Amino acid sequence: MTRVPARLPRQLALVFAPLDKRAFGLAVGVVLAIALLSLTIVSLFVDPHQQFPLALLREYLLGYAVTVRGAMIGAAWMFFIGFVWGWFLAFCRNLVLAIWLIAIHVRADVAASRTFLDHI
Repeated sequence: MTRVPARLPRQLALVFAPLDKRAFGLAVGVVLAIALLSLTIVSLFVDPHQQFPLALLREYLLGYAVTVRGAMIGAAWMFFIGFVWGWFLAFCRNLVLAIWLIAIHVRADVAASRTFLDHI
């Protein structure tokens, strides 16, 4: 007796689809770069006395300063950091999801074949 695999609804199939690591890394990197760039530019023009401690980022981002040039350098760093974190998060999500789906598939196969000898 062969089992026909059940078709998943489209929405459910999209939930289990793997994330594209490069696209997710690119998206996270762009968002972080734009966030740092806009935060620095707004801080330059709205808060000229630098009461918001953005200068602390220069400890983590080489070449960053609360200037327009420093904002560009910081945006490049944040893009790189965001890309690496996004790629890594997508990789981990895909790995955990694949292991989980394999475990479910193995459990279902074991449960289906558990009574195999009873039918002989």
